Amino acid sequence: MTEVEVTVGAPAPAHRGEQPPSDPGLLRRLDALASAVPVLLTDAAVVGFALWTLLYHLNLALDLRPSVVFAVWVLTLPIAAYGGWRVGRRRRNARLTGDGKPAEAASEPSTEAGWAALFRRYGLPIGAGVGAALLAALGTGSLTWWLAVVLGLVAIVSAWASFRVRGDSAGPAPTGTTSIQTLVVTLAALAAAVFSTFIARVSLDDVFYVGKSVWVAERDQIPYRDFLFTEGVLPAGSANPPVPSFEVFIGALARVLHIHAASTTWYVVLPLLAVFAVFALWRLVQRWAPRRPLLVFGVALTYIVLVAGYPDVLNTYHLPRLTQGKSVFVHALIPLAWVYLTDYLETRSRRALVLLGLLSVAAVGLTTTAVILLPLLAVAAVTMLVLARRWRDAALCFAAASTYPLLVGVGARLATGGLEEAVATYIELRPLRTIYELTLWLGVLGVIAGIAMWCAPILLRRGVPRTLVAGAVLAVTLLLIPGVAATVGNLSGLTAVLWRVPWIVPVPALVGMLAVIRLPRWDAMNRVLVFGLPTALVLAFATLGLPMWTANVLQAEPSWRMPETRKDVAFWITRLDRPSGLVLAPTPVMRALPQVTTRVRVVMARDLYLTDYDMASQFSRDRLLLGKFADGTEAVPVSDVQGAMGRVGVSVVCVWKSNRAVADAAPALGIERFASRKSPGGMYCYRTSGPVTPADGP
Repeated sequence: MTEVEVTVGAPAPAHRGEQPPSDPGLLRRLDALASAVPVLLTDAAVVGFALWTLLYHLNLALDLRPSVVFAVWVLTLPIAAYGGWRVGRRRRNARLTGDGKPAEAASEPSTEAGWAALFRRYGLPIGAGVGAALLAALGTGSLTWWLAVVLGLVAIVSAWASFRVRGDSAGPAPTGTTSIQTLVVTLAALAAAVFSTFIARVSLDDVFYVGKSVWVAERDQIPYRDFLFTEGVLPAGSANPPVPSFEVFIGALARVLHIHAASTTWYVVLPLLAVFAVFALWRLVQRWAPRRPLLVFGVALTYIVLVAGYPDVLNTYHLPRLTQGKSVFVHALIPLAWVYLTDYLETRSRRALVLLGLLSVAAVGLTTTAVILLPLLAVAAVTMLVLARRWRDAALCFAAASTYPLLVGVGARLATGGLEEAVATYIELRPLRTIYELTLWLGVLGVIAGIAMWCAPILLRRGVPRTLVAGAVLAVTLLLIPGVAATVGNLSGLTAVLWRVPWIVPVPALVGMLAVIRLPRWDAMNRVLVFGLPTALVLAFATLGLPMWTANVLQAEPSWRMPETRKDVAFWITRLDRPSGLVLAPTPVMRALPQVTTRVRVVMARDLYLTDYDMASQFSRDRLLLGKFADGTEAVPVSDVQGAMGRVGVSVVCVWKSNRAVADAAPALGIERFASRKSPGGMYCYRTSGPVTPADGP
C-alpha cells in the first residue's frame, strides 16, 4: 500500500469523486467586499461629484455646454477610479506587511469605580446637559434661555475637562462590519430609496431646483442669469448664485439619458441619494457608537422618519427634500465629514484627509450653505485639537475641510456681491428658540434631542469621537448665546443662513446613541435598558412627532412632487396652440409649468423670488396683481389688470372654471376663450387677439 505524506496544516487530499472544499480565503474576501459596500459607494459618490464640481467651476470661465462638461466628466471617471484602486491596493499591502492585529475596540468607562467616583466624573456633565435640554425645550422666557445656554456650556466644558484630565483616549474602533449588519443597512437603504419615490410632499422651492434642471436639459445651457421671470434678461437672484453644480448635473444627466429632467430628479437621482444618505448615517454610527451600532442606526433612522412633519425642521430635509443640494449636504456630507475627520485623527490616513478635501469640493457644488457651515465645522474640530496641542493635525484638517469653500466664497462674493440663499424676507435673524426648534424641536422631543447633543461627549465612544463632538456642540452653544449670532450676521452679512448653524451637529446619530446607554455596576438595570430605552424612544417619536407622510402625501405609485391633476393641467397648457407671450394661470399651476418645460414662460413662477427685484417696483407689483386675478382670491380692478397684462406681456390666461371674475372681465380685457378642459382640473383658457411685447425688466 502506498503511503500518503500529509503535511501538518495542509488540507487533506480529497477522495476520488469528492468536490474540493471552497477556498476560505476567497469567501472571506467576498464577505469583506460585501461589508465594504457602504464605504465604497459613499466614497465613490463623494469623489465623483467632487470631480464634476471641479469641472463645472472650471467651466465658469470656459462657458462650454453642460453636455460637453458631462462628457469630459464621464471620460475622467475611469482615471479617478484607477487612482482609487491604486490607493486601496497600497493600503491593503500596508496592512498585510504590518503586524496583522486589528485595531482594538475603544475601552468603556471602568465599571469597577465606586458610585461616588462615577458621580464625580459624570455627575456635572450629565446633570448640566439634562438641565440645559429641559430649559431650552420647555422654557419660554429669556431667563430660561440664558440658563439653558450656561448649563450647556457647563456640560461641554466639564465633560471635556473630565476626559482630558483622565487621559480619555482610545485606539480606533474596528472599521469592519458583519454580513448581518451590512445586509440590514443595505435593506434599509433600498427601502428608503423605494419609499422616497412615493412621497409627494410639495416644496415651493422645487420650481427653482427642478426648473433649473429642466432648463439645462432642454436648452443645454447653464442659466447664469434669471430664468424664472425672464429669458436671462435680469441678473440672477439671490437663490441662483453660480456656485452650485447639482441642478446642472441633473439637467445634463437627463439630456444624456433622454429622460425628462423632472423624471430624472424624482425617479433616478432621488433613490440614489436616499441610499447615499442612509449609508452615510450608518458609517458615522459605526465609527462613533460605543456599542451595538446597528441598534443606534435603527433608532436614528426611526427618528428621521417619524420626526419630520413641520416645514424647515431638520428631518424634512431628508427624503421629503433630498433632491435639494442643502438636504444632501446636511444628511450625507456632514456625517461623512465627521467620519473622515475621525478616520484621519485615529489612523493618520492620508486617504481620509484627501477624501475630506474632496468632500469640501462636493459640498460647495451642492449648496452655498456649505461655504459657511463647512468652515464652521472645521473650526469646531480644530478648536479641540488646538486645546489638545495637536497643531499639525489642526492645520491639516482645517485646510482640507475649509480651503475650497473659503476660496469659492470669497470669489463668489467679489463676483456677485453675496452668497445668501435666502431672500430678503428671511434676512432678519430668527429667534434663538426658533433656531433651536428647527433642528432640535421643542417639548419632549426637544428635551430628547437636547440631552443627546449636550451629553454627547459622555455618550459616544471614547477618544476622537468625544473630542470632535465636544467641539461641534461647543460651537453651536456659543452661537446660541443671545447677541452672538446677530453680531456674527452683521459682521459677515450671512444672517439669512445662520439658523442652519446647528446642522453641523449630527443630531439623528446622537439621538440614536441614547438607545445604548449603559449604567456601570448595574447589570440588572442594563438588561432592562437594552430593550426599554429603544422602545421608549421609538414610542416618543411615534406619538409626539409628525412623520414624513403627514398630510396624506403618500401616493399609490411613484410620482413627481406635485399633485397629479396639477401636472396634467401643466402639460395640457403646453400642448395648446398659443400665441407668443407669457401665460397667466393660477399660482400653483405657474409653479408647476417651469418644472414641465421652459418653453412656456409664466408671469410669476413664485412670488417670493420677486424680492430680489424690489417688491415695490412696477415689475413686481404687476405680477402680484395678476397672480391674485388668476387665483380669484380677491377682487381687483379690471383696468389695473389690463394695464398689468400689457406691461408684462400676457398673451394667454388660463383659470379654473370656478373663477367667474375672469370670464366677466374678458370683453373688457380684449381676450377670447379658445380652449376648455374637463374636470378634474376643469379650466378655461383665453388668448389676446393681437401681438404682445413682454417687458423683461423692472
